[in-house]
Amino acid sequence: MVGNDVVDLADAEVRNSPVHPRFDLRVFSALERQALQGRASPDRLRWILWAAKEAAYKLRKQSDPSTLFSPSRFEVSLDDTLRGAVEHEGERLRVEVTVVGDLVHAVATLSESESEIVTGVEASERPNASRAVRTLIVRNLAQRLGLPESALRVLRSGRIPRLEVVGRNCSLDLSLSHHGRYVAFACDLGDTA
Repeated sequence: MVGNDVVDLADAEVRNSPVHPRFDLRVFSALERQALQGRASPDRLRWILWAAKEAAYKLRKQSDPSTLFSPSRFEVSLDDTLRGAVEHEGERLRVEVTVVGDLVHAVATLSESESEIVTGVEASERPNASRAVRTLIVRNLAQRLGLPESALRVLRSGRIPRLEVVGRNCSLDLSLSHHGRYVAFACDLGDTA
């Protein structure tokens, strides 16, 4: 299982919107707020933590569809390389965050998972971000799996996406994300690699 989230730091809602003082109280744990307060400019860290929380939530939702997104209950701890964990209700999830320019991409996996995770991120000018991320997934994974693009379909089970390999009794765990200019995915290849 896998979860991912992407944040466009240059997007107007992130860059130009002042953060309401209660936002940090509602979203971040005491330790996370302390880390934010220790920064001269906390905005970048704020959205790194947010992306890690969202990725962990999407992962938890796959294993337990009744999981609710209560951001402060997903506590993030990262090292200087932006690798670490998200603690949620006694479960420790691995998380890795990549920051390149204005792009923040977080990927969460189960701590004991040894599966191969494939990710993809790209800027998209398409007006339909949902279609753009599906195109990105199919293009990247068809090539990775040595299959024609027509052999892959993105489906939903409730609100949870899955990647179906047509003609095989196989579907893969998948996480989709889009924000601002960026679309992103993470896919757990399991034992298909």
